Amino acid sequence: MCRTYRLQICILVLFSSVSAKQMTDIEALASTPTRCTYEYAYDMYGAHCGGLRLNKIPSLRAGIEILDFSDNKLQEIHDDTLSSYTSIKFLYLSENQIYSIDENAFYYLTNLQTLDLSKNVILTLPESIFHLPTLRNLYLHGNPLLHIRLSNLQLTKPLKAPLELLDLSECKLKALPDWGILPQLLLYNISHNPLTSLEAQHFSSMCKLSKVDLTESIDSLQLCDMRSTISWFQLKNIYFQLADYTRLNSREFEHCTKEELPDNLNKTYHQCQNQYTQAQIIKSSRRTWLTIGGGLAGFLVGFVLFLYVMHRHNVAQTKKLDKETKKIPPDGDKQASTVLLNDVA
Repeated sequence: MCRTYRLQICILVLFSSVSAKQMTDIEALASTPTRCTYEYAYDMYGAHCGGLRLNKIPSLRAGIEILDFSDNKLQEIHDDTLSSYTSIKFLYLSENQIYSIDENAFYYLTNLQTLDLSKNVILTLPESIFHLPTLRNLYLHGNPLLHIRLSNLQLTKPLKAPLELLDLSECKLKALPDWGILPQLLLYNISHNPLTSLEAQHFSSMCKLSKVDLTESIDSLQLCDMRSTISWFQLKNIYFQLADYTRLNSREFEHCTKEELPDNLNKTYHQCQNQYTQAQIIKSSRRTWLTIGGGLAGFLVGFVLFLYVMHRHNVAQTKKLDKETKKIPPDGDKQASTVLLNDVA
């Protein structure tokens, strides 16, 4: 009886410990991380700090190429906030509380290709962002106060950033900023903005544009005021996205006066094409010089190795000859020995 009771107690204790361990494991799985984690993605070294509710970027490891700091409480980005991470190529700062960005906050990020500042409350947008030498993708979606800054933004043109994607959706824009010529822009998202005008001239400076998202941005515009812009899109095979195309298929739109497109549209378009061609030539030249430089460097390294191998071979041959020479007596000694033997005889 006593043994049975003890056995029941042991089983109960064992079951309780197993249950406690299971609960601990479940709690561990459900708990959120409290510090940044590091991992490789697409052969790049990245730091993941998303969702930690941090109010500043902590000290991170050197050499990171991806930084995910989304869903935190960052409010300001100063000139020195990111100055230690010059290797960053992809920077995600969406869903923070950013309202202020210093003019040179991204100055050191010369390798930056993608910058995501979506869903913040940005008041000041530094011009330097648009002159980052490798920036291709810029996301500014969901910054409801950004229109205050963009409406008065004076940019130095041409922009140096080779932008291919620009997202300005849900920024309460009434007028589109003057970007100047954007020769490499492919995707332009200006949806969910209360636009009061849509000028064809704005898009003629984007000669590689393939898609414009206008969803819920032109609903309040007069149909005939958009006629020239829609004609430009159709002429240049630019896909424009709308939530509803019914208005454009109406008789009202068909009866709008068809005006010839102004000459300045084509002029701006050709200027954009020229800039694009020049950029491609420069890019091709750089690749060519890098190839030539790499080839010359490889040749020089190979030549130096060849000289080193030949030098080592010559040294080895010289040492070998020296050893053999020491083993063989000189001819003069042989003749002297012969003379001495003859004299003795």
